[in-house]
Amino acid sequence: MKFLSSRLKYFALVGILLGLGNVPSADASSRSFVYWAKKIPASNQNCHEQAKALAERFTQITGLSASGRCESITQKGNDLSIRYESSIPLQVMTTVTEIGFPGQGYEFSTQAQCESKIPEEVEVFRKITGNEPLLKFCRGQENYYGLVRWALVVEGFGNSDKKSSWASSLFPGQPPRGLVEKIKNETQLEFSDAVTNIRHVFIQDDEHGHLRFTVNYYGKFDEQIKAFSLASVNNLSECEEAQSEMQRVKSQSQQIKTLSYCVANPYHRGADLVAVVDVTRWYETRQAAETFSSYEACAIEKENIIKIYQTNYSEKVLGGFCTKWGSHWKINLLEVRS
Repeated sequence: MKFLSSRLKYFALVGILLGLGNVPSADASSRSFVYWAKKIPASNQNCHEQAKALAERFTQITGLSASGRCESITQKGNDLSIRYESSIPLQVMTTVTEIGFPGQGYEFSTQAQCESKIPEEVEVFRKITGNEPLLKFCRGQENYYGLVRWALVVEGFGNSDKKSSWASSLFPGQPPRGLVEKIKNETQLEFSDAVTNIRHVFIQDDEHGHLRFTVNYYGKFDEQIKAFSLASVNNLSECEEAQSEMQRVKSQSQQIKTLSYCVANPYHRGADLVAVVDVTRWYETRQAAETFSSYEACAIEKENIIKIYQTNYSEKVLGGFCTKWGSHWKINLLEVRS
């Protein structure tokens, strides 16, 4: 027992020297746990050899003894299990998402495009977790239209308060390609900070043919970066007026991060002021009680209505936007979050 205790101390020390302090070590109270690696691309090895090799890499990364087993062989890849001994189960860190709509995470158009991102994503994983990833590959999936899209899988273990997160929302209107690239680039710049690390931004049709805004990032929460219509109006000229109002509101609260764009919407025969926001650090939205028969009538009364709300209620109203509401018009108010 004394010899065993000495060897355990030795392996724990080796783990620390290798920078594996975030991974629990085996001790006298160790239990058996199972880690599942699913849909792993087939390699030159057979599935059983692949499981054995993955278990060896698992031990190399974590310092924990492990054994691998081939559990299933399918056209989509091999399912492998890794049984290991530890005092507590390892916390899995992965870019794979199992929430949201079918196909979420499968955002890259080609395998080459996806694989070109692997080195930089591995480096980010190292910085976030302090550990090497166990898995790094691209997985393809055919969607409803018979097109194959690819998901970037980087997976391993760590105890970071940040995780690889996903946010997705339907994107109003039909932005031209140049505007799409502008939104993607500005989203990455605007929302990357000490709290959130934006990795990828996609604006493309989903499996049902709907334009969707999808963001992959390291942060504390899923569904954090969203896009939505703040005002639906008749044309781009009216939208530009609303965008000027949004810029005025933003100037009053520099700590709030937000982007806004005017996007033609042929489906509604008009245009939308689309806001891209961090929902954990944005305004409260409220709709005024008043109803108007036209945009012109709303625009004339808007400033008076805003003053009424500023005077009569405790919430700090910063601005308002005329928007279609069925056959009528309403005012969307922005307030400082209480």
